[in-house]
Amino acid sequence: MGDLTVQLEQQIQHAYATKTPLKIRGGNTKANLGRETSGEAMDMADHSGVISYSATELVVRARAGTKISLLNDLLAEQHQRLPFEPPSFAGEATIGGTVAANQTGASRPWFGGVKDSLLGLGLINGYGEVMQFGGQVMKNVAGFDVTRLQCGAMGSLGLITDVSIKVLPEFKAGHTLTFDMTIEAALEAMLKWANLSLPITGMSHFKGLLYVRLQGGAGGVASASTFLGGEKLASKAAEIFWQAIREGSFLQPRHDQTLWRWSGASDTLANTVPNTSLINWAGAERWVLTEALDTPLEGLVQYQGGDRLAEVYGAISAPQQALQQRIKHAFDPHGILNAGRLYAWM
Repeated sequence: MGDLTVQLEQQIQHAYATKTPLKIRGGNTKANLGRETSGEAMDMADHSGVISYSATELVVRARAGTKISLLNDLLAEQHQRLPFEPPSFAGEATIGGTVAANQTGASRPWFGGVKDSLLGLGLINGYGEVMQFGGQVMKNVAGFDVTRLQCGAMGSLGLITDVSIKVLPEFKAGHTLTFDMTIEAALEAMLKWANLSLPITGMSHFKGLLYVRLQGGAGGVASASTFLGGEKLASKAAEIFWQAIREGSFLQPRHDQTLWRWSGASDTLANTVPNTSLINWAGAERWVLTEALDTPLEGLVQYQGGDRLAEVYGAISAPQQALQQRIKHAFDPHGILNAGRLYAWM
């Protein structure tokens, strides 16, 4: 545990000189994401630790290998939280991997994704140059676009060394309501309720039930609960449910199955994404389990299982591909950083 920036910088410089591909990993909790790749291991797990934390300024800065569970515990001591509610994957997920994979929990429609809380980050590009983008306050926007560009890049545009994140106070009260509904009825209800001024922080549909999470001040939560009706879920059961949503543990494909993820407009009709097993983000995220040999619908991303040597993300237009290749070349001219993780051509 500590600052390994110099060693990481030297490893990338050597890889650049020898054109050696590097395979970046932290807690190794996201091995199922993206395409299967190969290369010399670049382990980030020991490049960890909180660099600074100001509870009054609502900002924490930590090295990439710092575990999400450690950050959650640190923030909880000051009654604060990470706004994007990331998965911890049995305590092994790291903040660097979370940013690189752009992973958020059920509250995304209301509190934004990783990029919305990311103030700045440190990066080592494919030349082995240490770079810093953004800052530690929201008004400092120097390099902000580059900071956001790293969210979801899966390490292909540089090695994230540290991140600065805006945090928020914990909720004073909260509980979960359930409603017996079909997918069609649930999508209609979610669309309606999401447009009301209610303290909703999660809406998901699973196995015939719509789950609505309310969090905020005690008075607001109580009023919203009375207005919506439904059945109040026991606190422990609610905690288990939303943890499973966050950690993605509800849908575990068998060896002969593939788990697909769809993300789009929340008002998209149910039959647009048939055989949906789980709906999250008030309709904007949907999950589909198929047999491994089934042909998926356009727009689905292969999340877990299936052939990971083939493309797992949907095809993009030729102009978009050309733009992404230019960006990749600017950050990583020899293509040594997680080569092919997003697309075979990147």
